[in-house]
Amino acid sequence: MELYVIRHGQTATNACKGMVGRKQVYSLTEKGEEQARNARSEVEKLDYDFVICSPLKRTQDTCKIVNVKNKEVIEDNRIMERDCGEMEGKPKESFDYPHYWNYNYEFDFEGMTPIKEFVKMVWDFLEDVKAKYPDKKILIVTHNGVCRAIGAYFNGIPEDGNLSKYAHENCEIKKYIVE
Repeated sequence: MELYVIRHGQTATNACKGMVGRKQVYSLTEKGEEQARNARSEVEKLDYDFVICSPLKRTQDTCKIVNVKNKEVIEDNRIMERDCGEMEGKPKESFDYPHYWNYNYEFDFEGMTPIKEFVKMVWDFLEDVKAKYPDKKILIVTHNGVCRAIGAYFNGIPEDGNLSKYAHENCEIKKYIVE
């Protein structure tokens, strides 16, 4: 199985370095749409059977632009962004952001999905995809947090716990091979 994982295009809150979680209010900026159009030419070169996409607006909008082959799109809630609770929309500089993506450290903000619970959800998704589609090539349109968890699934959780090393830029595509 091959997975092509793409992060959605830029939103206004991404541009302002704010926290973006599970709210549906985020649309792509003009730059985000341009990023998706640029990624579209890369996706066009890929051999994929179908798409699995987060149900959030920014990923759906990105998917509509990049799915140039009009392949079937399956929505999956398990690849939605981590819920950042009361930190939604706040500047990343307003709290200890590096710890937010540290697997060894647990924040306790109201409404926030605990990091280990979030990573487990994404890893369970990957296990299900492996079992259900072992011979498929799949394009996954998702969020930076999910990209971090996917990177940790394939490369391991770093000793220091910092999952940020697996972050994606907006509309960056990474390939993973499942054997």
